[in-house]
Amino acid sequence: MPQTLDKPNAMPSFSSLVKAYENTEQHNDQVWKDLNAVTWTTPELAGHRKHVEANKLGYGDPAFHGLWAALLPAAAERFGKVRALEIGVYKGQVISLWSLLARAQALNVEVSAISPLAGQPAPRGKLVRIARYLLDRKFREQVVSGNIYADEDYEKIVRDHYAYHGLDFNDVRLHRGYSTDAGILSAVTNEKYHIVYVDGDHTYDGALHDFKTFGPKVVKGGWLVADDASCDLPSTAFWKGHQAVSRAVREVPAMGFKNVLNVGHNRVYERVAD
Repeated sequence: MPQTLDKPNAMPSFSSLVKAYENTEQHNDQVWKDLNAVTWTTPELAGHRKHVEANKLGYGDPAFHGLWAALLPAAAERFGKVRALEIGVYKGQVISLWSLLARAQALNVEVSAISPLAGQPAPRGKLVRIARYLLDRKFREQVVSGNIYADEDYEKIVRDHYAYHGLDFNDVRLHRGYSTDAGILSAVTNEKYHIVYVDGDHTYDGALHDFKTFGPKVVKGGWLVADDASCDLPSTAFWKGHQAVSRAVREVPAMGFKNVLNVGHNRVYERVAD
């Protein structure tokens, strides 16, 4: 079996992960397993992930914590101050991890987020839900793409999540709304980022919009990370995400990006051309 890390369970450098990466079934499975192990053997990562799992504050795999713990320092080494944007916050798993890693590793990371901080619930009645699913194509697409969320106080949940780790959610540059909202698009017109994490609308049109709109905001040498986008990858160890997002992400290389690493259903693209 390929071994992606020189020392098992040791924190890898992002450059070593990229250098060793091969898009094969064996390697995709192994890098995911290795970074899962890294997360559980690194105290700040394990503590954060345990809190997420115990309180149902997010989805994804523990391996993603290891990915971010490798990528953020690489961005800081390359750019100094890191401007990182997440599209689709949910309950704050990723942005709180960024903030936690920045504090733990003394990194200068400006965390930005685009999110309505609101649910998108399905109709309450079972028969109504079934009828709407059968008759409403757009609703059916939302369900299949995993875009249905309970109606909760997401802002309070995220603020409490931050507070649990001794972090201040007020430090986040929050654009409250959807990534398609005219006001948000206007507010970020001239923004540039070193990292953009796309985890918003998981329909094909929604994901493609985010790639096309926010991909060009990634500076050359920076990274776009696509969540739930690995259905085209060879692997057997992990859930690969959604077909719609996996189809949309095929357009990313033509935007000047190179796929340099994949960790489970997170795909990492470096901006190599303007």
